[in-house]
Amino acid sequence: MFYIGVLCRRITPKKSSDKPPEVWKHASMLIRRIKVRVIYIDGSPLCRLGMKTLLGGGVITLSSPNMNIIKNISPAPDLIIMEFPQEIYRFEAYLKFIKYSRSEYKDVRLLFFIDKTSPLILAFIAAAQPDAILHKREALQVVRETCATLARQETSERHVVNRQRAAAITPGEAAVLCETARTEDIRLTARRLNLHPKTVYSHLNNAGKKFGIRNRVELLKMIALL
Repeated sequence: MFYIGVLCRRITPKKSSDKPPEVWKHASMLIRRIKVRVIYIDGSPLCRLGMKTLLGGGVITLSSPNMNIIKNISPAPDLIIMEFPQEIYRFEAYLKFIKYSRSEYKDVRLLFFIDKTSPLILAFIAAAQPDAILHKREALQVVRETCATLARQETSERHVVNRQRAAAITPGEAAVLCETARTEDIRLTARRLNLHPKTVYSHLNNAGKKFGIRNRVELLKMIALL
């Protein structure tokens, strides 16, 4: 996991007279600050601390998407980094945040920083059309270089790593999948989204085909396991 904060505490000398270990010298060289304006969304306090330490003072950290923050940021952010939420039904709020951010800041880039992958998760992420995807187990240098590259509006494949191909789901399919994950009831999903139950079934079937699943029950099981 991306716990730079823990790393720094573990390798800090206990006494001022103690000589810093070699690993601390390496970390000091690695954690050079870069001048970027970043919004980082992650439910983990340690991950938020880690990213702020890695990228420097230009990072605004949030535990969840907040539309109000977009209206109050000046100057405009260069990069938005976000995790995939632990509860899949929350992802619809992430998509709305992304859409609103892009409408406000035309050149903002998007990086997903995730700790687990599955065809369903990657399909949700593909719907957001990110500029890059990184796993939280990536080396710190890779994370830092990727963020710096995206913030500079570059597209070097050397830095923009792990862009994984996945069949993107439509906004309608995403809404149905998120609400079904929340309610676990097709008819309740239909009522909440103001859709006919047949439309809900159609969205689920179409999404399932993109994951290679033709059985709706198996799709619902996949959602439940996330």
